[in-house]
Amino acid sequence: MDIITQYSYGPILPVTILIILIGVLAYQIIFSFSIFAPLSNQPISGPFVSLPAIAFFFMVGFISLHQFSRQEDAKQALSIEVSSIENMLNAPDVNNAKQQEIKVLLKEYLRASLDEEWTGSRNRVASSQINPIIQKLMGIIYAPDFVCTQNHRDNHCVSPLLGKSYVDNLLALSNAHNKRIQLGQLDSSPIRWYICFGLAFVAALTTTAIHRANKISAIVSLTLFMMAAWLTVAMITLNYSPYGGPNSIQPTPLLNIEKSIIGVTGK
Repeated sequence: MDIITQYSYGPILPVTILIILIGVLAYQIIFSFSIFAPLSNQPISGPFVSLPAIAFFFMVGFISLHQFSRQEDAKQALSIEVSSIENMLNAPDVNNAKQQEIKVLLKEYLRASLDEEWTGSRNRVASSQINPIIQKLMGIIYAPDFVCTQNHRDNHCVSPLLGKSYVDNLLALSNAHNKRIQLGQLDSSPIRWYICFGLAFVAALTTTAIHRANKISAIVSLTLFMMAAWLTVAMITLNYSPYGGPNSIQPTPLLNIEKSIIGVTGK
């Protein structure tokens, strides 16, 4: 899944293959093993058949909620990251050389983030350059001479209110970056997918077993159930990662900021 999701609609392929295999395997098990032969005369009770299917679709709902909540969290993290960078770039310029250093470091942050994290690993691996850049920014902003005091005001320091703004935005930027990487790494656990397809298999078995006496009815019922399972699971896998797939979040705001500061800090 990790390899094939580099394509927008790539996840549909493994889902389709798995659904077909589950349907074929369920049919073969029910009609090939003699242990299920008595079901031709004494079929399974109808209400029992619905229980595995209900459990499957409850599991689908749980995974959907998890996937789409990650999507919203990723959007919020990107919004905070963008606003934090913009606030520091658009801070009042008091002819302070340190403010220019901050702008240069923010440009380096954007370049490393866009090239290595967004494009290189789709935010699954943090860039080794980001933490040193954050530390350099902290070294400037937290320096004692960055904020002007009552007895010392010149063009090498900023007002206390502006200094606090830098601190707040830098902390927000660091937290938003960590959140973005964390959200990009959450799709590495396959356990919930094993459970989901396991429930689909059990539901396919019961759907086929109730029609053991009639192969045509079994094929029709099994096909309808597997089509419904395919549609629901495909919808989830297309949102497998907030940074991959047709509905993925794109770093367009960060690209726009990078373009806007090229003229300020140089190429």
